[in-house]
Amino acid sequence: MSDCNQIIKVDKMKKILIPFLILVFIFSLVDETSAQRRGKKKRRTKETTEETDRVRSSRNEDEFSSNGISEKLNTEIKLGNLNFFNNVFNASLKSNVGYKLNKTFSAGLGGKFDYYYVSRIGPGDEGFFSYGGLAYARAKITSQLYAQVEYNAFNTAFTLPRSWYVYPSAGAGYIYEGFNWSTGVELLVPLSDEVRDFFGIVEYWFTFSHNF
Repeated sequence: MSDCNQIIKVDKMKKILIPFLILVFIFSLVDETSAQRRGKKKRRTKETTEETDRVRSSRNEDEFSSNGISEKLNTEIKLGNLNFFNNVFNASLKSNVGYKLNKTFSAGLGGKFDYYYVSRIGPGDEGFFSYGGLAYARAKITSQLYAQVEYNAFNTAFTLPRSWYVYPSAGAGYIYEGFNWSTGVELLVPLSDEVRDFFGIVEYWFTFSHNF
């Protein structure tokens, strides 16, 4: 009697197990097919995106190449190195014009002027006017952030007699894009110990940039 019960139980288990295995097999096939479709769709989407990026990049380069010279020129006016403390007034003015080689790199020339005045008790007030020129190269990191290196020739009266200092500097800037003129800031470090002794460790500039 017990053997008959066991046989009945085994038959019931078979009846339940076999359909269950079939369902699992069917679901596995459906899931595999769905995964393949998703994979193909992702590949197509990735390929489409890459193709769109290539087309957009090519179009941007073509548009840039077709621009006139005036549209490739970047003009900037910068005010910086302000000091109003301890009976000292100091202000610097810099202007440069750059040519955009492509969407990332540009290079140009400019001029730089500095006025330093110190007021002392009695007749000892002094004022110094310094001037010079510069050449620079710039690389855009993003549409607003850039890295820049400069090569400066600067004539100053901080030393007597007046002397020329030729030195490189390097730093970075940030431009807040506007419709026509944009504003921003720029920080440069003179790569000369002697120049840093006279003008400080960092030059900072408030930038007004046209066609950045």
